[in-house]
Amino acid sequence: MSGGGCSIVWFRRDLRVEDNPALAAGVRAGAVVAVYTWVPEEEGHFYPGRVSRWWLKQSLAHLDSSLRSLGTCLITKRSTDSVSSLLEVVKSTGATQLFFNHLYG
Repeated sequence: MSGGGCSIVWFRRDLRVEDNPALAAGVRAGAVVAVYTWVPEEEGHFYPGRVSRWWLKQSLAHLDSSLRSLGTCLITKRSTDSVSSLLEVVKSTGATQLFFNHLYG
């Protein structure tokens, strides 16, 4: 997607389209670019094991399918730094807003 005026919705642990405040806000603002950055180094002592990675892969595939039914797709990026990855997406899309949900716990 190129041009301006789109918004990035950054999915972190909240991998669902239903009852997702960040996604709802992004859609209200206009065109949405959905992004998930996988940065296990930022998890510290909670680096994901094999089962967690399998669950994540399945969850991201389901999220992408759900987003496609809404007219967009999920961009997934493997990185060592979430901020750098998000800035790359901002530059490549011309996004003017970023939405994400608060992480609890």
